[in-house]
Amino acid sequence: MGHRFVKAYWPWTWFLRTFKLAGIVMPWRSIYYLNGWANNEEFRRHELVHIEQINRDGPVRFSVQYLYWLVRYGYRENPYELEAYGEDNA
Repeated sequence: MGHRFVKAYWPWTWFLRTFKLAGIVMPWRSIYYLNGWANNEEFRRHELVHIEQINRDGPVRFSVQYLYWLVRYGYRENPYELEAYGEDNA
């Protein structure tokens, strides 16, 4: 399935700034990003890994698993994030 990059608008801008994020991928395969990040290749690669994860695991499982791992391990140790940052050893 396809994906799309979308410049963030309210409430996404509020959410991203509040949590100090450049962007966020939603299960419907839209990537919302703050101004200035559209052409950042590292950012784009990272977010596209999340799109691959959604395609692989399905949007419901990805969402539930991501939130579970976020609570259990925190952001930096979340297995989906480790994979997206290229730190996955699997």
